[in-house]
Amino acid sequence: MIVRIQSEATLRAPAPEAKRLLGLAEIPAGNHGAEGSLFRLDWSNRMPQRDELLSAAERLHACLLRRHFHNGVLQGPDVGVRFNLRAWRFLKSGLDFIPWRDDYTFMQSQGYWVLANWMLFEATGEGRFRELALETSEATRRLQQPEGYWSYPLPERKHLIATVEGNWGAVALLASHAREPRKEFLESAVRWHDFVVTRIGFQDHSLGKAVNYFDRPRGKVPNNSAEAIWVFLLFWKATGDRRFLEHVSGLLNFLAAVQLPSGELPYIVESPFEPRRDHYQCFQYNAFQFLKLRWSAALGGAPQADSLLAGLAHFLERGVVPSGACALDCRRRLPEIDYHTAVLAAALEEAARLGLAGSSGPADRAYARVLSRQRPDGSFGFSTGDYGFLRDRRSYPRQQVMTLFHLLNGCGLGNGFPPAR
Repeated sequence: MIVRIQSEATLRAPAPEAKRLLGLAEIPAGNHGAEGSLFRLDWSNRMPQRDELLSAAERLHACLLRRHFHNGVLQGPDVGVRFNLRAWRFLKSGLDFIPWRDDYTFMQSQGYWVLANWMLFEATGEGRFRELALETSEATRRLQQPEGYWSYPLPERKHLIATVEGNWGAVALLASHAREPRKEFLESAVRWHDFVVTRIGFQDHSLGKAVNYFDRPRGKVPNNSAEAIWVFLLFWKATGDRRFLEHVSGLLNFLAAVQLPSGELPYIVESPFEPRRDHYQCFQYNAFQFLKLRWSAALGGAPQADSLLAGLAHFLERGVVPSGACALDCRRRLPEIDYHTAVLAAALEEAARLGLAGSSGPADRAYARVLSRQRPDGSFGFSTGDYGFLRDRRSYPRQQVMTLFHLLNGCGLGNGFPPAR
């Protein structure tokens, strides 16, 4: 089992003492297992310790800071959608020396970056992480539209307003407000809440309701509803105002109604706008939902969230293949996508801690697999085994900052918000 932090004093100890306590002084700055590297470590016979996870996270953070962070914004290429996702990205990966001019800024990246920097600040006491978190929250606030939403960055979806982008813009603001209360952060975040409730809206289900994916309705997507529950509860905790709880029970009732006998939450539930689709990248989506529901239960205000966790944990245990990687879905192992493995590891580690998983073995194997795939500069490629023989080695900041967050979460550093009281 990965060793967790046992003392709050250890978490808050100032650098360099915190680094000594966490064992970082003994961890070399070199690679922890890039494919084909002369410096590769053999993770097959042992499980990673928390200091090794934290060292990997610090090296990934340094890479993202160096390559993708400018003026409060984490930006870079993205795997994209449609033709780029299915084919074009492989040509770009093979010819990565060409300046493709396809850098984008996602609020999802901004939110995870803010959370990761607050986690590193807690772990090390180094003021630079606090400054990065606040700088990123300020930039996120500046990027918000007057109506309260954030524009979708990809050209194929410029005409749409995405719930996930607004939720993560709000998270970037609420996380810094929770650490250092600022009226402007909270006011900007609340503008998003009011936009999603009045403009994006919900679709009724036989039991409960689902939040819409975009400002134009499509199928009912459980992943968005699980995330919205957590974000609405964060608003409630930040303000004490129970109006932010108005839709929580309905969203939870929807998730409980659609959970499959396997414990899996389907990808899309049918609606007048889109047919049903049970399976799509099943394990990574359900891992994200497990974590959001667990965090929601810990906040209070959503006690029924706990009832979904046992089934989800049982389903997720099936997602770790013998190598430790996350299977793509219920039917296929490949392609292997590193940020999928990282979130699955984090969810299974939490499930083991709660006694919902048989052991910590699957989480340990998944974390070991993530570390074995890190490259010498600290970064991660995106995927291998696409169509059986292709790979995408480009540096995508959105997916990598999620990997960073889940490495830190596996160290016992929480989720970037102060512990619920």
